[in-house]
Amino acid sequence: MRPAPARACPPRTGRLASRISVRWPAAPAVAVVSLLVLTAAVAPVVALGAPLELVPAYFGPEGSPDPWHTMCEAAPAGSTVILNPDNGPVKRDAKVYAEPIRFCEERGQRVIGYVFTRYGKRSLGAVERAIAHYYTWYPAVEGIFLDEMAEVPTAKVEAYYRQLGVYVHSKGGYLVGNPGDTAPTPWQLADVDTVVTFEGSAASYASYSPAPWVLAEQPPQVADIIYGASESSQMEADCERAAGENAGFIYVTNLPEHPDPYAALPGYWTAETARC
Repeated sequence: MRPAPARACPPRTGRLASRISVRWPAAPAVAVVSLLVLTAAVAPVVALGAPLELVPAYFGPEGSPDPWHTMCEAAPAGSTVILNPDNGPVKRDAKVYAEPIRFCEERGQRVIGYVFTRYGKRSLGAVERAIAHYYTWYPAVEGIFLDEMAEVPTAKVEAYYRQLGVYVHSKGGYLVGNPGDTAPTPWQLADVDTVVTFEGSAASYASYSPAPWVLAEQPPQVADIIYGASESSQMEADCERAAGENAGFIYVTNLPEHPDPYAALPGYWTAETARC
């Protein structure tokens, strides 16, 4: 789901999807160690059974207390924050976000920029320009969140996201894809690092059953986003369930789908970061 314009109407995550699928031949121990060192710069470290936060921060850093400071003071190191000034980068807001981004990254969180793709129908040039603007205007960003990612693979769709994956990874960026629903196969993980396999209400999550391929991936490649979990007890149950269903990243909020579940932090944010 694409959020509404940032300040006037904060945007929302539409669908997250990302992962890199690589099959490595047997290699000497030294080569394996080298590979781990190289990939550590891109892939977040996630403890098995302990999901980290993937926060759709579709709200500005204004306020007292500053919601970005509140967010990153509580979020565990290794979590990811999605920056979304207005359904994409806005040059005039770069200075406003500079200090909050630095604050979060000093606490071990990764900040990535929101870009929508209209399920592969937005022009590649427009998407690449938005990505380039993040890296130019918000030079501290460490990756990109591709919202409205296509679910069904076709030759055209796969080529589209392959090019975006190469583009972001060539900048050393971490890439999350969000289709909002589970794709029929793990094809998205050939291009992104993490994929959002569920984005929806707590009521829908109660009957959600992950596809077999989701359970076969590494937890850092899987994320769940749940809104409308009104009680903290429901939030805790959803967190526990997500961990059991292989999600390495999670976000649960009490805010309902309408008008915008990502317009502010959940009311139980501190409890969520402590118990999830």
